[in-house]
Amino acid sequence: MVSTRSQRERGKSVPCEGSPLVTFSVSRTGPRCPFGNSSVEFNFFRGGCVWLSGHSGAGKSTLSTYLAGLSSDSDLRKLDIKVDECSWDSSLARGERCGVLFQQTTLLDSLTVAGNVCVALEACATQRDQKEIQSARERDFEIKRLIELVGLDYARDGSKRPTELSGGMARRASLALQLAQRKHLIVLDEPFTGLDRDSAVSVAKALVHLRRETGTALLLISHEPDLAALVMDNGVQGGSESITLDRPDARTCDGVHSANTKPCLFGRTVFERFCEKLGDYFLWSVPLISLTFVACGLAISMLSSDILRRIDVTEPVLAIVDKEVRPLIKMLTSEDPGAMTMMMINMKVRGMLNSVVPGTKATLYALGMAKLFVLEIGPLVTALLLSGRIGGSYAGEVATMQATAQNKLLVTLGVNPRKWSLIPALSASLIAAPLLTVLGTALALWLGGLVGPSYGIGTYESYVTDVRSAILPGLRLRSIVAWVEEHESSNRSLFDFFLSLDLRCTVGATGSACWDTFIEIITYPPCFLFVKSSVFMTIVVLVSEHAARRRKHLTPRNVPGVITQSVVMASLAIIVADWGFSQLLLKRQ
Repeated sequence: MVSTRSQRERGKSVPCEGSPLVTFSVSRTGPRCPFGNSSVEFNFFRGGCVWLSGHSGAGKSTLSTYLAGLSSDSDLRKLDIKVDECSWDSSLARGERCGVLFQQTTLLDSLTVAGNVCVALEACATQRDQKEIQSARERDFEIKRLIELVGLDYARDGSKRPTELSGGMARRASLALQLAQRKHLIVLDEPFTGLDRDSAVSVAKALVHLRRETGTALLLISHEPDLAALVMDNGVQGGSESITLDRPDARTCDGVHSANTKPCLFGRTVFERFCEKLGDYFLWSVPLISLTFVACGLAISMLSSDILRRIDVTEPVLAIVDKEVRPLIKMLTSEDPGAMTMMMINMKVRGMLNSVVPGTKATLYALGMAKLFVLEIGPLVTALLLSGRIGGSYAGEVATMQATAQNKLLVTLGVNPRKWSLIPALSASLIAAPLLTVLGTALALWLGGLVGPSYGIGTYESYVTDVRSAILPGLRLRSIVAWVEEHESSNRSLFDFFLSLDLRCTVGATGSACWDTFIEIITYPPCFLFVKSSVFMTIVVLVSEHAARRRKHLTPRNVPGVITQSVVMASLAIIVADWGFSQLLLKRQ
């Protein structure tokens, strides 16, 4: 290990000689307090060490997170803990007061060890530090110094990523980050957990070295008395102190424990996870789908209405009449039609156009809106939105489980990981997607009924009638056609209808009765909408499933990439599938 420069030489603020870095004191105020001590207090001096011990759940991490500034007075008051004093030396900069070495080693997964240290170094750099570390060479020297200060090899370990480090090496690297931040006090939350004996002893010795060489004070939380004793080397300046948090008196906690409810077990079964997914996928997607279809409905209806309003066929038709009818009259009467005759003909044609064209425009507008949203835009836009909303969410969930070994845990428990995640997600999405598609489509069509009449295109009542006839045309199957015709003139029962059921299509486009029937049913507008949205969501979920489980040894830094891949690939697959559905729709006569 290399020797360190003095605190002032490195730009680190130095507390007044002999004064504590921080004085901390809390007291117990009620039965919810996790420790039984009436009060807990300690001081930290440069190079000092306080070992905070006690049973699990005694509040050690609660006190340390408050000291590190990661929780507030109100958080402690909820646990019946009153902060009597937490006074830091006024000469210490707030950013240099306290750092935390978390129980679960925490490093930026996308950076190397050297990159992590560099980020920590630059994030806390003062103006004095910036002048001091003014070149890349000096910056690299400082990174090298910090890495070797915690017992790592700069050349061998500096270029490694967190996933390539052993437990002990990762703890040392995390410690280097705190040193780069010029922290005067470092909270060590179970620093030896998960380490073998040799690695734990090595980390303990590195901590003693830090106390001696840099004057860094330590708040040690550990259930390893022998290792804690090694860190609390009394030969180091600042001294050492051991504080034990006692168990609270059982009699004072009876009221609290009796009020506790039964622990929640929700999420154990496939049905419970399905219900959770359905609520998530549907409720949180409603605002997204609604706003999107409001925008689409308004834009398309306003554009269509404006185009139809501007179209005037009167003059072109009159020109055709004059060109074609005049010779015809001359041929029949052997005389050129007079001006009065042509004027009367033009008036008649103009009147016919005025009576027919507005209704035709209104019908064309309603049919266009209905066909466009029900058969094409509704399912496609919903699927593309949900490929990010649901597909990205599911891919992120499964990828996170893959990266944190939760899927391996399920295998060891005898549970199929795909059954655990895929079945609830796929089932919920197959219900949510059609409902969201219907919701968005209905909203867009409703807005179309308001916009069209405002541009002079028909009335709201005629629009509703035309849209209904476009969405629910007669199903051209022989039994249904016959039943509708007979139902108008007789009282034939539904039972008789099923006895004589004939599903052959009344029109044939392909020469195959079965294929014609399939085309007729599958392209029936309501069926077409539900089938398209269901197929699209199946594609989204299966692509996300494949993207998330494709790599067995996934790391947290790869999770965003998995989400991006799943969303992009699912969107492309949806576009290709939409082309296939369009070709299928063209088969309908």
